[in-house]
Amino acid sequence: MICGAEYIEQPYSGEYDEKIYDIKSPWNSSDWTWIKFSEEDKVWCGEFRGKYRGVSSSKKLGIVVVLTSDYMYMLDICTAELIEYYSQPQYVEMTTSPLEDIFITDGYGIEMFTNSKIEDLETIVIPVHPDNLKFVEWMGNILKITCYEFLIWGKEIELYLDSLSMEWLDN
Repeated sequence: MICGAEYIEQPYSGEYDEKIYDIKSPWNSSDWTWIKFSEEDKVWCGEFRGKYRGVSSSKKLGIVVVLTSDYMYMLDICTAELIEYYSQPQYVEMTTSPLEDIFITDGYGIEMFTNSKIEDLETIVIPVHPDNLKFVEWMGNILKITCYEFLIWGKEIELYLDSLSMEWLDN
């Protein structure tokens, strides 16, 4: 079972056992992302097509999600097999809560994984129309987010999402 997943630069040949997750398509870029996976008894490396955008894992959901410019890959946390993928994702960033909920953003909204199916992503209703939304940090179960209000530039807004109640907190 995968216990940890972290982005690394291209490793030296032979440094790790490697598994290539390549999806055949004429639209693939020439970029690659390397993720180092830790299991109880070994460390290995996965290669994913596209430029790195994020990686998150959740034992609760039984998945590891790798986000690149070309694809969003969903792996089974126990077998490391590809469950499903999404081509040309619009998503730019992801984060995992302390409760192992995985949140993802395209810069204009937030979605949350509810199970191991990409089609079942749940949209989180945001109290403003955000633009350039970014996940900043976790403060316990509170996710700090920054953004601008759509079409109103010049003042960055801070938002706080309680991941337990899924309610927005007042600043």
